Amino acid sequence: MNFNPGLSWEFLSADEIAAKTIRALRNHIQYVKASSPYYKEALKGVVPEDLRTIDDIAGLPLTDRTVLAAGSAAVAAAAPSAIIETVATSGATGRPIFIGLTDSDLDRLAFSEALSFNAMGISSSDRVLLLVGMDGMALPSLGYYRGLTLLHATIGRAGLPGHQLFRQYLEEFRPTVLLGAPSFLRRLTLDLTKNGYRPAESGVQKIVGVGESLKNADMSINAPGKKLEEDWNAKVFGSYAITELADSFADCLERSGGHAHPELLYAEVVDDKGNPLPDNTPGELVATTFGIEGMPLLRYRTGDITFRVPGDCACGRKSFRIGPILGRTDEMLKVNNQSVFPLVVTNALDELDEIGDYIITIGGDGLHGDRASIHVAAQPSAVERIANHVRNAARVSFPILISNVSTIQSMRGAWRRNARILDERHSGFRRG
Repeated sequence: MNFNPGLSWEFLSADEIAAKTIRALRNHIQYVKASSPYYKEALKGVVPEDLRTIDDIAGLPLTDRTVLAAGSAAVAAAAPSAIIETVATSGATGRPIFIGLTDSDLDRLAFSEALSFNAMGISSSDRVLLLVGMDGMALPSLGYYRGLTLLHATIGRAGLPGHQLFRQYLEEFRPTVLLGAPSFLRRLTLDLTKNGYRPAESGVQKIVGVGESLKNADMSINAPGKKLEEDWNAKVFGSYAITELADSFADCLERSGGHAHPELLYAEVVDDKGNPLPDNTPGELVATTFGIEGMPLLRYRTGDITFRVPGDCACGRKSFRIGPILGRTDEMLKVNNQSVFPLVVTNALDELDEIGDYIITIGGDGLHGDRASIHVAAQPSAVERIANHVRNAARVSFPILISNVSTIQSMRGAWRRNARILDERHSGFRRG
């Protein structure tokens, strides 16, 4: 497979994208009604030709995550013999969802990630060090690898090394791009500098942050992003991937929002009833996938809260853009009768150098508000400053509990090494 960015619709006019989207959606509905047991029932009475404008999409039924959690086989559209790769969600929001991918689905995944990296200016001349786990049936890391391969970039699969091995990779592999979770990269950076290494002289030019936001709600680069840029003398870019969609929303060189790939996915931001929201208004991200054979989805509720960035991007792309992920629909905090986006709290904590690590624990019965505490790896003398800083950002107070890095890591569990939130409000608990 050769990478041809000209196949993308991103630079078409808004009207051209809308017209192509309607045609793609009609084909999508025809396919899922014929191939998926779940959608055959859910879309009874829906006639593809009745969709004439983009506004008609809001009248189609939503697909909830619980449908997939109950058994993705009912949603699957491809024959078992056509599946050549199975991936799974992390299980952070409940039972893992297992998703079968066909050969065509893997090509689509590679094309999606290649588009994202191409928009960041990554090319065949780059040397990319992947600092993500390649195990656990994870789709994002598979996508990063295949997308970079399609671009003919030179790839080093480093996994999650300690700082000594990371230094050897930097010195021998000489990457121009690092890709990993910002909090993990930050910890590696601190360890490197403590041991005399100067990241700014490494030759790294770009850092792609995955799994965690690199922006504040006002679209400015947040504290972890600024620190990485300062330490490495490099530019940071964000990429937000969703396993169920086999797709990602990623920054371009302008870094003004995560671009959707319109030929692969139709995105919406909706209220709790599924109605589209105006630009800059936080709501749930909903998406319809195009071109997936294994487990195609229609108006899938991701559970992630974000907003649509208004206007056209300065890069020239006319594609749908989203802001940072502010939290999840089941993760919103209600403290002292005030709603708080988790991103506001985590960004405030990330701004403080005296915190080595942290995790926010959330409890409550859902009737009398939430109980939230912040466990920090910091000196006791820092408690007052941390509490004041978080209160000024979130407009509510949180108990600050002194802990240590090893205890916080054990609270996360080995399967969610970078989790910032431990939510115990629901049956069992979830890590986010």
